[in-house]
Amino acid sequence: MFENVPEFIPYTILILAVAGIGLWMYKDELRFQFKSKTTEGTIVNWMASTQGGKKYFYPVIEFQPEGGQKQRFRVDDRCEGAPLYDQGTAVKVKYDPLNFTKITVQYPSKKI
Repeated sequence: MFENVPEFIPYTILILAVAGIGLWMYKDELRFQFKSKTTEGTIVNWMASTQGGKKYFYPVIEFQPEGGQKQRFRVDDRCEGAPLYDQGTAVKVKYDPLNFTKITVQYPSKKI
């Protein structure tokens, strides 16, 4: 029954299936890469936490999405010992227009 099927057909089907599953699994990340918008934000505060005897600081970022109200979030980025930037430092915020809680932050380069 399958004797006349060219050898590349099953491999092509397998490759398409794996690619389709990969796209489905990472659809949110891909959507964020292509649909996100960038705006200016500000570090408005630092939240401190102690874990395993070490003190970590998490920045609180405030930004205003296009056509929306100001948003303020504590991001998962952290530094140890002391805050890296002063309050009021400008940052670039990349956000999902449909879900403002999904953001990435680009910090200014720190000069030594």
